[in-house]
Amino acid sequence: MNDNNSSGKGWALSFGLLAGIAVGYYLNSNEGRSMQRKAKAQFDEYGNQINTYTQQAKTKAEELVDTAKTKGQELLSDAKVKTNDLTAQAKTKLEEGKQWANNQAENVKETVDQKAAAAKSKTSDLESSFNRGVNKAERKMDENRERVDRTIEKNS
Repeated sequence: MNDNNSSGKGWALSFGLLAGIAVGYYLNSNEGRSMQRKAKAQFDEYGNQINTYTQQAKTKAEELVDTAKTKGQELLSDAKVKTNDLTAQAKTKLEEGKQWANNQAENVKETVDQKAAAAKSKTSDLESSFNRGVNKAERKMDENRERVDRTIEKNS
């Protein structure tokens, strides 16, 4: 098997060598040199076109970057202005809220003070009424005790 494989490699090498010689001969002929010059001119033209396109793309990219940078700075500036405006509005609303809360607290305090004074007055009236009731009950008890004492004295 190695003999067959070696033989196949030999043929491939021989064929490659012959093809290389034929191409070399052709390229060194007048027609081959003319083709090389044409190919070189075509490659140079393609290279120049690629350089031109690359330069145009680079210029366009730089313009786009500059435009994006400018637009970004404008947006950032606008955002700062809006943020400052919103912050000022928030501070104003916060102060208004504090003032409203203070007013509500004062109103509640006044209402509580009024209700407390009214409750104190009622409590005083109730205490007075309760004391009158206690005094009346004590007088009644004293009267009843005297009657009981008299009744006991009569019966004794």
